[in-house]
Amino acid sequence: MDAFAGVLFGRALVIAVRRALFDGLASGPMSENQIASHTGLNSRALRLFLDACVVAGYLSHRNGAYHLAAEGRKWLLKDSPDSLVNLIAYFETLHARWGHLETSLEHGAPAHPYYEVFNEEDWRVYVLGMRDLARLLLPHVIEKILPGSAARNMLDLGGSHGLYAIECCRRRPGLRARVVDFEPALAHASTFVRESGLSGRIELHAGNFLSDPLPPNQDVVLMFNIIHGLSPAENRTLVARALEALRPGGKLFVLDQMRDEGSSSSSLARFIPLMVGLNLLNEIGGTAYSIAEVKSWCEGHSVRQVKVRLPGVAFVEIQRPHQTSNS
Repeated sequence: MDAFAGVLFGRALVIAVRRALFDGLASGPMSENQIASHTGLNSRALRLFLDACVVAGYLSHRNGAYHLAAEGRKWLLKDSPDSLVNLIAYFETLHARWGHLETSLEHGAPAHPYYEVFNEEDWRVYVLGMRDLARLLLPHVIEKILPGSAARNMLDLGGSHGLYAIECCRRRPGLRARVVDFEPALAHASTFVRESGLSGRIELHAGNFLSDPLPPNQDVVLMFNIIHGLSPAENRTLVARALEALRPGGKLFVLDQMRDEGSSSSSLARFIPLMVGLNLLNEIGGTAYSIAEVKSWCEGHSVRQVKVRLPGVAFVEIQRPHQTSNS
């Protein structure tokens, strides 16, 4: 079932989203033939997928017509505030790259990391997909990462879409933020920042956060979904540099899909980070780390795991010590 049904349904779901099947049902139920006409798919073939969506909970079937169920309306409509349509579009990019997974498993890395082969459209799909994922995470983390009203500086490493910086600056009028990432990713983030009306307070810096100097006196530094693409040595060095960039008492937040080595978590919470790690192995030679490994990079600093109600997601707060008096 894992090797057949789940993989095949996921592929069909990507195609259905791309062909706006679910958006076509947003205004009301449709028959099998109407959906086929709307999507350009074969009616007889389509019925297999539609009935599978009923079983999966995205659609319902009544009186000869298919209706959007609550789950489909929430996640699979492009105009829904919870839409994951762009993230699912990015999965189609991943599906193509999974054809090279065996090479990555043989050598421990892909022949070419994604950032070397992405074209302009690939970058657009990637950034929009990561923005969908960030919108899903944002309600769970915003109150935790939001600095106090006196905070002035925020640094988001690998922030691509800039959503976290935008939301923090929106809530803290005195805050300024810098987002550091690959130039092709930030080309799209500039649109989001401009639309937010915060262009004067959010700086987009194209560069390499592993080697470029980090600006000092930061109140908050974010490292969200980046440690899985780096080696342990790179992560140890980056954490040290990020902590050095903080003002005394400032906080570094690390969020990622981390391996859960405890037995009390659900199988889903343990399984998702492993699959994310396997995907990152194929994308960039990455992996999935554990909380214990993250803590080992933060020697001498206060480390606190913050609970978030998302399976497989781990969130860690590291605080730079306050300066001690010499008296």
